[in-house]
Amino acid sequence: MTEHVTLVASSHLETPIASRDRRRSGRSEPFGGPVFWDAVGFASAAIGTETFYDRLLDVIGALVDADLLALVRYSSFGAPDLVIPRQNPVEVEAPYNSGLYALDPFHHYWQAFARPAVATLHQLATAELWGSPYAQEVLRAARISDELAIFLPSFGGASPTLLLDRADGTFTDAELALVEHAFPLVAGLHEAHLNAITTRGFASHVDEKPLRIVDRCGRELSANSAWRKLLAEHTSGLAEAIVALGDAPQAHSRLPDGRILVRSPLSADFGAAPDGVCEEIETPAAATIPLSPFDWLEPLTPRERQIVMLILEGHPIAGIAKRLGLRCGTVKNHRLRLYQKLDITTERELFLTHMRHLQGIAA
Repeated sequence: MTEHVTLVASSHLETPIASRDRRRSGRSEPFGGPVFWDAVGFASAAIGTETFYDRLLDVIGALVDADLLALVRYSSFGAPDLVIPRQNPVEVEAPYNSGLYALDPFHHYWQAFARPAVATLHQLATAELWGSPYAQEVLRAARISDELAIFLPSFGGASPTLLLDRADGTFTDAELALVEHAFPLVAGLHEAHLNAITTRGFASHVDEKPLRIVDRCGRELSANSAWRKLLAEHTSGLAEAIVALGDAPQAHSRLPDGRILVRSPLSADFGAAPDGVCEEIETPAAATIPLSPFDWLEPLTPRERQIVMLILEGHPIAGIAKRLGLRCGTVKNHRLRLYQKLDITTERELFLTHMRHLQGIAA
């Protein structure tokens, strides 16, 4: 089963303006109740169909009280896709898609880490977010006081992310723990769905972007109609881009029209193609957004950049030293030098600098 990241409140994150003390009287059912298991049954029956993620949202909605359930596809290369509700209010969708998504903390998280996780808006948001245009034109327009996100295992470099929106108050630690407890089940249903669509064809909302699955030996197992159509266009450059990627399990290559061919590895327990790869065509969000969100680390040495990445992932000094085969004192010396180069003094500043960089390059 895919491991996920548990994000907890830490000194890396500034204190949110909204109070954490307000609570709601939940209408949801305890984990293991009949309504929850009914929802699991309906989701299981919908595997491989277009309504699967609607039913998966019902599973989470049976656990935690929310005012709105949504599905957003967060990508490592392109802008987020608002999938569910399929008809979003124009006063919310228009400003979000016009560029304010760049300030979405969940978008920042997936761009930076691209790892399955359970997190809330208040855990990831900086203090500056609450006075930003994103808060005024998106959160307030949509009546969102807090959001709980479930980043499901990625497919083609993107995560179908389940969102629970709350109009008043924040999600409690107990509610967050309940969702974390259910994560293996939800992720397992999601992966079963991915297995089904690779062997039985793609649902319409998945078929919008060219995508194919290749096994570990390089044999194509499945490709959607958009992929086959693009490949048949001799001027698309897709065939040449595939060749340019070679045998790399994870890489990307630009097409002549500016789109990106993204190759990402599939897990060993991905039934349809264990240790295979998913190849998908992504449209960059904007020409001003670099392919790597870490170009601000250019002044650092490769070792220093490696340490920064591990710090941002939440690893302590002892853990970093063990991973890199270094002494703790050596890691501390590297950290001191990179702090001097970046003109910061604490890990908290490192995290905030990274988040502000992502906001700045996407503005």
